[in-house]
Amino acid sequence: MLKKINKRIFDASDGIGRDIFILSFGVILAQLIPFLLQPVLKRMFSPEEFGAYDVFLKTFSIIVAFSCFKYENAILLPKKDSDAKQLVYLCLFLALFVFLMSLIASIFVGFFVELPLSRTALIILPFSVLFYSVFNAFNMYLIRRKKFTLSSTNKISRRFFEGATQYVSGLAKYSNGLVFGDLLGNLAQAIYSFWKVKKISPIGLVSKTKIKDLATEYRELPIYTLAPNILNTFVLGSLTFLILIKFDIRQVGFIEFTQKILSIPSVFISLAVSQVVFQRISQMVIRGKKILSLLISLIVILSLMSIVFIVLIESFGEQIFELIGGKEWGTSGKYAKTLVYASSSMLIFSPLGKVLIALKKFKINSAWELGKFVAIAFLFFLNYKSIEQYILVYSILIVLFYLIYGGIIIYQAYKYQVENNNKTQ
Repeated sequence: MLKKINKRIFDASDGIGRDIFILSFGVILAQLIPFLLQPVLKRMFSPEEFGAYDVFLKTFSIIVAFSCFKYENAILLPKKDSDAKQLVYLCLFLALFVFLMSLIASIFVGFFVELPLSRTALIILPFSVLFYSVFNAFNMYLIRRKKFTLSSTNKISRRFFEGATQYVSGLAKYSNGLVFGDLLGNLAQAIYSFWKVKKISPIGLVSKTKIKDLATEYRELPIYTLAPNILNTFVLGSLTFLILIKFDIRQVGFIEFTQKILSIPSVFISLAVSQVVFQRISQMVIRGKKILSLLISLIVILSLMSIVFIVLIESFGEQIFELIGGKEWGTSGKYAKTLVYASSSMLIFSPLGKVLIALKKFKINSAWELGKFVAIAFLFFLNYKSIEQYILVYSILIVLFYLIYGGIIIYQAYKYQVENNNKTQ
């Protein structure tokens, strides 16, 4: 059975296996830099400093979700390459608007609201968001052109500058070194992606009329996917904000390390699968090809990977975290034994969520995201005495909702095939 699944993925006529491998290999190399630096950085910066950094990153993720109003996904869809370029320009204009709004908000908050982030970090935040948004727009164009190798090396440049900055900052005992490294990393990949796009294709002139037409044509993306994406981003960062509100910044630091290690399979595999699946499924839908067998094959492969990961964390969780970060970080390993189930369910089904976008099932995706958000938000109204209780309930909810998500994706893929067969008969 596994041999057939492997053949279906890697021998597919559209080369999805090859592309997943290229993107995964690049992502793995890029993530090896921060992963290898963890034993060093965890001994340079305190749990409190990593807690503040995690609050920075989760806030960053929420603002990034707004930055291009989800029009970056539209870059893969037009038949004309010139239209795709105009969508890149649209994303850049929207990113600049969000940058200006977030910069004003950061200055205001820095003066009037007490937060675990320093004023320096608050000012860095909107610039880091802008640089990432620029990268994201150009990177989607690279993926459209099937320049998966360039997309992968882009991530390597980011991690190199980020890691080098954080390491030097740690040696200098600079408390904002973690967020400053994030800033330089995003700047590096923004410059690199722009350079690569410019090399493979002339940038062309901006057409305000065409941009307006394309914004109207693909308006369903911001209407139906922006809010769900923001809700999903909040859910992913909810545990950080929950622990910050209910406990303290030190415990946030331990949770940060737990989530970082548990995200390794998703970062190495899920992100690459997500990008390639969206590109391939979109093309298969345009051509009227069947997609269900490919989805089932990917689910089986990702499930097997998740089982291995769960056994590893359950058996050696605390030892792994203490080995990487030092004795002080054993608490993170204890939390990981519960959170690993939530991470595994996201590893399996999250990358396949792009299928609903390719099938233009925006409302269904929005309804699921809203339900998940309401369930997780309910945790903020509960009053447990221990972090472990919050983590357990959080994990149960995440697993439940992603199993439902998997069922929705499979059903919609099956429904598409049935409807497509009826049309061709």
